[in-house]
Amino acid sequence: MAALSLSLALLLGWAAAPAGATPPEMPRFLRQLDRAVNAGDWTLQCNAAQFCQIIGVVRPPRNHIGVRTVVMIERGVGAGEAPRLRMAFLDSLGALAVPPPEDNWRLISRGLMRREALPLGLGLVEPDGAYRASPEAAAAIIAGLRRWPGAAVHNGERVIARMPRGDLARLMARMERLQHPGKDPLTPAERSAWLQEYHYTVLRGEEPEPVEGLAPDAVEGACPGRALANRPFLYRIGPKHRLWIGECPDGNHIFLHPDGGAPIHFEIRDNAGVVRRHDYAGVGGDSLLVLQLPPQRPDRLRALAQVRLDG
Repeated sequence: MAALSLSLALLLGWAAAPAGATPPEMPRFLRQLDRAVNAGDWTLQCNAAQFCQIIGVVRPPRNHIGVRTVVMIERGVGAGEAPRLRMAFLDSLGALAVPPPEDNWRLISRGLMRREALPLGLGLVEPDGAYRASPEAAAAIIAGLRRWPGAAVHNGERVIARMPRGDLARLMARMERLQHPGKDPLTPAERSAWLQEYHYTVLRGEEPEPVEGLAPDAVEGACPGRALANRPFLYRIGPKHRLWIGECPDGNHIFLHPDGGAPIHFEIRDNAGVVRRHDYAGVGGDSLLVLQLPPQRPDRLRALAQVRLDG
């Protein structure tokens, strides 16, 4: 995530203001959205579109022994949207340790007079090595983690992995206030000045369509040199747009293709304006375009970025 997190000032061009000019003060509500909030092992992060996520990472053990869990909780901005939960299992050095979860794995409470247990309800491994919990399991696990002092993943009496600790309930309540503040916290003038990049239409992704015949020339010729795009995927994202994803030796290339128009190639860039190649791209079950970025340094984990499709 960090590779694609743009500061709001840079995003909207205040950094390019003439020398000596005083940029306007960021509204308080946007400052609250822009600030990461920690509670023990948990961190809440939001963006100016009010999309929020909470990530919990267990600290590495001193003896460098044992598996720890990364828990990712995210929720869209729509009214009544349920939180989604994913888990990944890491060794003490931060490498993915992915023992396939078994049906008898349970999330066990710690620090209570009476032990409670919940099934994990994890699906198949995803491209980034994480597992997504079913909606029913996600709701139960989040409710448990909000109430329990601590928890661990067990296989019978054997501990598989430790879970993040901290005041998750406080962060969930703050996320609710930021996503649904009751009344509009920004004036029309503030929205016009500060949220220009977030005036978009969300297009809902659908299952990949079968590709009949050749892909458009722009997609076929996306790869550098004479290489052809391998297995181009086609997604329908709304009534008037499609999305092509071409697999190339240097990474995936993405094209937004309006009906009756030419495909538009777009890139993911970091704060320095450098194009970031990505190993995987696809539309997830939550209608977000999911990009898997390679690490910038060998000791960093692979980053998973989620970008709303722009109409």
